[in-house]
This record gives sequence, C-alpha cells and structure tokens, in this order.
Amino acid sequence: MVNTRQIPMNLLHPVSFDLSDFIVSASNDSAFRFLTTFAESGIHFGALVGPAGCGKSHLLFGWGKEQGAIAIGPSDDLSKLITGRLYIIDDINQRNKSGEFSFSDDYLFHLYNWVREINATVVVTADSAPSRWERKLPDLVSRLATIQVATIEQPDDELLLVLLVKLFSDRQLQVNIDVLNYIVSRMERSFLAARLFVELVDKTALAEKKKITKTLVRACLETL
Repeated sequence: MVNTRQIPMNLLHPVSFDLSDFIVSASNDSAFRFLTTFAESGIHFGALVGPAGCGKSHLLFGWGKEQGAIAIGPSDDLSKLITGRLYIIDDINQRNKSGEFSFSDDYLFHLYNWVREINATVVVTADSAPSRWERKLPDLVSRLATIQVATIEQPDDELLLVLLVKLFSDRQLQVNIDVLNYIVSRMERSFLAARLFVELVDKTALAEKKKITKTLVRACLETL
C-alpha cells in the first residue's frame, strides 16, 4: 500500500536575535530596562540571569548588536580588549567536553579586574545569580557578589500567546485564537519550548495535510 503521508523537507527557519523582535512583558521588563539604561549606569560588569529558554540570549545579542558590542570567547586574549568598549558573553558558565568551565575562574577573575582597569564593560548571561555559580577562587567569589544582576523569568501567558502568534506568522501560518489559548494553557513555559512546539505543529500539519486545529495540537502535545 502506498503511504500518502507527505514527509516535509526540513526547512530552516532562522531565529532572529534582533532587539526589535524581542517581546517585552512583565516577565522581562526589568531586565530590558536594565540594559537600555546600562550605558549611563557606570557599571563595568552586569549579568542577565534566568532559566534556560527565557530569552536572555536574545536580549543580550539584540541589545549588543545595537550597541556595537564585541563577543568574548574562552580563548580570547584579555590584553587585546579595547578601552571603553562593550563586551558580551553568552552563557558564562558553559562547560567544555571535559566538564570544566570554558571560562575558568582565573580567566573570569582577570576579566572582572581588567574591564574596570580599562574602563570597559562586559555583560554576561547565566542560568543563575553570580552567588550560585559554583566558582572556587575566593577572590573571584568576593567580586561576583558585587555584580549588578537583572533577572528574566519564564514567559507568562500573555507573552507566550504573543510569541506563538509571531512564531506561527513567521511560518506564514494562521492559527485560531482558541487553538492558541489551548496551547498556552498546556505547554511548557519557555521560549525554547514554544519554538520547538511550533516547529512540530508545522511539520505535523504539513505531513498530514491538515489544518492546525485543537485535535492536531493535542496530538502534538501528547508526543512531548
């Protein structure tokens, strides 16, 4: 028997990190305002913290792009940093294949001191507050306690609804508001979960040649 189920091509839908695409709501408003007033604050080291998928990377890269920020990598020579410039690091506590911090305690300690010395600025993202970074170097731990922090919470229902509308629209898909509300009331609350779920719904609808209905999204939710 011929299988008439259509297998969709794995088309890429790039994620935009433009600041204009960042949706501000009660869950991230304080962090957004923290960054937009950062230039006048005189702060040399700041951190955006929040759970995975909350949108902190989007906010960091979008804001950083508008500010002309330079991304720092674990192997970058700190002596090459430019006086007065803005630098960013996404996921300061990322680990390498050996399970060690990619940005070591020594590196982070010297980074903290050096940006102050040259009147530069660095903003990083992390899943938790600096006091919980599991760093061991005493001099670094004491400095981490002074870092200015802005927290992003997981998206609320209002933000999730707007995000879903945008994600479906990006794929030229129109979804009934009742279906959107049904998804919001049942899905995991994170930006990442929203993106992955919209991708799943899109592929399923295309493969089964069906409209996006409550029945279809219910089936998708049950596969998660």
